[in-house]
Amino acid sequence: MASAQQGPFNGANGDRFFPALGRVLTDDQRQSLRLLVLAQRDQMRPFEQQLRAARQDMLSQITGGQFDENLVRQYAEQSAKAEAELTVIFAKDLSQMQPPLSAAQVKQLKNFQPGRFQDLPDVSAPAPESHMKLPPPLPRDTNDLPMVQ
Repeated sequence: MASAQQGPFNGANGDRFFPALGRVLTDDQRQSLRLLVLAQRDQMRPFEQQLRAARQDMLSQITGGQFDENLVRQYAEQSAKAEAELTVIFAKDLSQMQPPLSAAQVKQLKNFQPGRFQDLPDVSAPAPESHMKLPPPLPRDTNDLPMVQ
């Protein structure tokens, strides 16, 4: 599996929307998704600008000295609406990707837990061979301590 390249939607891997997607896509799927996403750049640009502006306005309001909960809520809602539009665009592109996700890939995405990438198999990397042979474990006493002879 090739490493992710930078581009729209975190390298068109979709990590922004589905954190494990970049790990489960094949090279053909990644290329297909990248082309679909790039074709949507003009449609995405206004929502990305709205998202940035809402977040900057919210940060300015929060750090400005006079906290206004209604304004923060308004900026958060603007940010959420822009994020929702970007998500819909990406979801549409993902649904049109060729070849589509396999059942195994869908299962990996559904079972993903942040911080647990080690549980997702990397199909491109073979399992490491054991180069060390460990001795058998020592017998243990009733306190579960090794017994030395």
